[in-house]
Amino acid sequence: MDKFDWLESFELGIAEVDEDHRGMLAIMKKIEQAADNEAYDLCNELLDELLDFTVMHFKREEEMLTEVGYPNVDIHKKYHTELLARAKSVKSVCQDIKSKNNLKECCYEMFSFLVDDVVNGDLKFKSYLEEKGVIKRP
Repeated sequence: MDKFDWLESFELGIAEVDEDHRGMLAIMKKIEQAADNEAYDLCNELLDELLDFTVMHFKREEEMLTEVGYPNVDIHKKYHTELLARAKSVKSVCQDIKSKNNLKECCYEMFSFLVDDVVNGDLKFKSYLEEKGVIKRP
């Protein structure tokens, strides 16, 4: 299994959010492939695309949580802000690397923050959304 394969356990049951998460993983796969091909300029473009996509995703998620009255929405927003700051910091290091292995390692570091959002951060509000009937329990 590839490190960026979508797992069923990532599913929240909210089509827009799940599609965003799949989209983030798809961009990560493109970055990994660009690093393998030592296409450093393309890597940098894709890293920017990933960060822009992530900002849009976080905004959509936060709006949805506000709309359904999630009580910890401010904590989740702060979590997103911290993840983005860490990802941007790592990206600034990644963009100056011109070694395939070092670049992949740097990118994986950034990806881990973003995957953390899917696996850890979003699961915190999943049960609330199930209780509110926004998503159905399996």
